[in-house]
Amino acid sequence: MPNRASPQVPNPSTPRVHRFRNYLIGLAATLLVIVVVVVTYIALHHRERAVTSNRLQASLAPFYVPPAGWQAASPGTVFRTQPLAGVPSGGRGWRVLYRTQRANGAAAVSSGMVFVPGPGAPVAPPTGRDVVAWAHPTTGLGDQCAPSRAADVESDVQGLGSFLQAGWVVTATDYAGLGTPGIEQYLIGKAEANDVLNSVRAAQRMPEVDAGSDVALWGHSQGGQSVLWAIHYAPTYAPEIHIVAAAVAAPAAELPILFSHQWNTLVGSLIGSEVLLSWPATYPGLSTSGISRASVGTLQGTADQCIKQGGEDLLVKSKLGGEPFFDKDPLTSAAWTRQFEANSPPPPTVPTLLVQGTQDTVVLPGSNVTYLDEACAAGSHVTGDFIGNLGHFEAGKAGAPFAFTWFQQRFAGLPSDSTCGTLSPVPALGVT
Repeated sequence: MPNRASPQVPNPSTPRVHRFRNYLIGLAATLLVIVVVVVTYIALHHRERAVTSNRLQASLAPFYVPPAGWQAASPGTVFRTQPLAGVPSGGRGWRVLYRTQRANGAAAVSSGMVFVPGPGAPVAPPTGRDVVAWAHPTTGLGDQCAPSRAADVESDVQGLGSFLQAGWVVTATDYAGLGTPGIEQYLIGKAEANDVLNSVRAAQRMPEVDAGSDVALWGHSQGGQSVLWAIHYAPTYAPEIHIVAAAVAAPAAELPILFSHQWNTLVGSLIGSEVLLSWPATYPGLSTSGISRASVGTLQGTADQCIKQGGEDLLVKSKLGGEPFFDKDPLTSAAWTRQFEANSPPPPTVPTLLVQGTQDTVVLPGSNVTYLDEACAAGSHVTGDFIGNLGHFEAGKAGAPFAFTWFQQRFAGLPSDSTCGTLSPVPALGVT
């Protein structure tokens, strides 16, 4: 009797397997389409923003060209002004171009902004309005990164609305070389101090501003360092300006400490690109040889981007195996160490408020505990306010209300408190 093959029993799960596989294929195809659409949208959005930004910069460019013979003008001379729109609290504002000086005293041009209160503010006293001079944080070295070139200029100045409501004039330097000819002398204290102090002189020379001689200084990060140096140089460089107080948010005050901890991090590369370009151009004989193999083109490509885009690009490169711009700790070089120390500001000589976030991963909070300790030891009148769960980029905004109260009290001649002799919530930090 012939063998008969056993009948094939249908596998009831087979159709479901096919259906599930088809479902996965369809899902993958759908996700791929979504990814392509999203990436295309982002690319087009970035391109549209870039086109808009380029058009804005092209329209603004003529304003930033210094006039013929500008070198002969005195520091603080105003070459050009342009009204600004959208100033808060009913105030008025101008984009300004003014004469300043480099670290070595060479003539330079800086741009910036000047703001005055609106009609509802207190009437200006016979001696002129009190002035707050704002110094901005790191923005990038590209011309488009100058705060006065931004589409939303007033958003740069932390606390601007409150200051105008109080009846104060507000100045905001861009720093020479940022948006104007030359390279910004980034984190170089004398140059930054000149730019801040000359922004006040510029406001005082604008008749419609009615700026007085009593001045408070306010800065964040790089701007905090600028403010601390402006305090130091004001008595000899601009004795007609009376600095009554200062407030700084996460200031880059202890450069040796910061670079010894940050040189091989994303922060070290982002900030380092500007330092590695600016400092050798400022200090003859200072070389990047031995501490960085990064080419000028590579450094320029990062430094010329505004801070957010530069950080995003470095983050992507680091994920793809990119190396830090510093090959080793720059403090292993005696020449670089001398300049880091020379550009770390001395203790302040006016009542100074320092606001610092405890979660700051850029300007490490322990570095400013060290600065406060040194200031107290030198007899400075300083107050340190540490804010928990606050990072670096929010420090200026978070510190503005503290600065506003601090300035009101100092302009009124009230005595200030000091936190000297108290324990800080984070330990002091030293060079590694």
